[in-house]
Amino acid sequence: MKKIILSAVVLVATMAVMPAAVFAETGDEILAKVENTLTGPKDYEASASMLLANMDGTGREVRELHLWFAGKNKSLIKFVSPAGIEGIGLLAEGDGIMSLYLPAQNRIRAIEGSLKNEDFQGTDFSYNEMGTYEYREHYVSVIDKEDASSWTLVLTRKPGSDRVYSKLFMTVDKTTLVPSKVELYSGDVLKKVLTIYETKKSGSYTIPVKIRIENVVRKHYTELTLADVKFDQGLEAQGIFTRRFLKKAIQ
Repeated sequence: MKKIILSAVVLVATMAVMPAAVFAETGDEILAKVENTLTGPKDYEASASMLLANMDGTGREVRELHLWFAGKNKSLIKFVSPAGIEGIGLLAEGDGIMSLYLPAQNRIRAIEGSLKNEDFQGTDFSYNEMGTYEYREHYVSVIDKEDASSWTLVLTRKPGSDRVYSKLFMTVDKTTLVPSKVELYSGDVLKKVLTIYETKKSGSYTIPVKIRIENVVRKHYTELTLADVKFDQGLEAQGIFTRRFLKKAIQ
């Protein structure tokens, strides 16, 4: 009887020091897979529509734009319509270099420092959120929970990072390795919620094609829908990610 009691005590003590959950992969390993998926194509180009509206459905505005992406940190975004913003473009050249083209002034403006965290042309995406998929450079990731279909990661901002959000909660779909939802916090305050409603698979590539970001504070959202996606066209060799092309009118 004493042996049974002793064994039970040892078992309880062992369970007390065991972690609450043991995961096969680390949060940083999963986040690396997410980044590799989102930036898997050598490059891609798409036309897109953008819907801006208040959360109650009022104040709806539709914009048309064209997008080019390459790797983790190169992108070019140009508005096609409406007339008031036609030709405005945002270029991310890599290494944190971002430029905004304002055709009415024929001016290219550098987007630096805290400006990168401001809203891009009245949308609910910041310049940083439009420009790159670099999570690991700015955040440390751990797994908060896991079920059969997804992981939930907690991303904590690294010291010295210029990202405005101190913590992200990211739900990652195990099938696509694309985030289905990202909650963005400043301290303990939820600021934005990003949801990916649809993805497109082409060969080994999977990219988001319907993305909605909600500004919880402003009670406003922006929804971006991609169409006519074309992959691996050698966009860098064509000089797409340059200031010269940034100023070029879309035909």
